[in-house]
Amino acid sequence: MKEDAVAGDPLKANLWTDADVYISTNLSATLPANAGTPFGVDWEQVGLLDGDDGFPESRDEDTDDKFAWGGILVRTSRNHFKLTKSFTALEDNDTTFSLLWPGSTSSQIVVPRPAKVLVAFETREGSKVRRLISANYAEISLDGDHGENETDLESMTFVATIYPTGDGVLFDRQGTPTMTALDVAPATKTLAVAAIGALTATATYDDASTADVTASASWVSSNLTKATVAYGYVTAVATGSATITATYGGFSDTCAVTVS
Repeated sequence: MKEDAVAGDPLKANLWTDADVYISTNLSATLPANAGTPFGVDWEQVGLLDGDDGFPESRDEDTDDKFAWGGILVRTSRNHFKLTKSFTALEDNDTTFSLLWPGSTSSQIVVPRPAKVLVAFETREGSKVRRLISANYAEISLDGDHGENETDLESMTFVATIYPTGDGVLFDRQGTPTMTALDVAPATKTLAVAAIGALTATATYDDASTADVTASASWVSSNLTKATVAYGYVTAVATGSATITATYGGFSDTCAVTVS
C-alpha cells in the first residue's frame, strides 16, 4: 500500500462551485444518512443563493489573559462563545418569506420573532459534498437592510445564530470521504508465457471505507515486451519481469510480475 507522498495535494484544495441551504421547522427532523442522501420531506430548500457572498462565518468569544509577576502569560479564560453563519438568498419564495417575516402570513406582516429551526449548509464540487447541519437549533434573522430597486436582483442576507448542544456540539458534519491510499493485490505475481492474471486495485478512504477501483484505475507496465496490462488484467508476453502500476485519485501502487 502506498500513500500520497506529495507535500501539497491539489485534490485537497476546495473550490466549491455550487451550494444550497436547507431549513426545517421540525427540530426532530430526520437527518440524511450521509452526504450522498437527499434531504427528506421535513426539509425546505432556500433556493438560489449569491455565490459571491458565500457562507461567511463569524466567531465571537470573550477572552481574559492571566499574567504572573514579570508579565508572563500563564492562562487565558474563554467564555461566551457565539457562532454565526450568513447566506444571501436570491429567491422570493415561501421559505425565504418565512425567514424574512417569521410569524407572518400572505395577508399580514407582523413584527418578526425568529423561530427555532434546523439549518443545513451544503457545498458541492463535482461529486464532492460537504454538509454542516445544526446539531441543536438555529435562529435566523435578516442581516442588514432589505428592499427592491430597478437595477439589482432582490436579495435577502440572513444570519443564522447556531446554538450548541449541552455538550458544545455546533454541527453534525457530513462529507464525501477523502481517499487516503491505494492498494494493488497481489503485490507479486508469477505467470507462464501467454497466461493472463488478474490484479485488484482497492481505494481506502478517511472514514475507513474501501472501494474496488480496478476498472477505473489507470494501469501501466514498465516493460511491455515482458507483460502488458489493461483494466487490471496482466498478459504475460515473454520470460522476464515487469512492474505493473495502478494509479487512481492521485495515489498509486505496484505489483511485481515475473514471467517464467
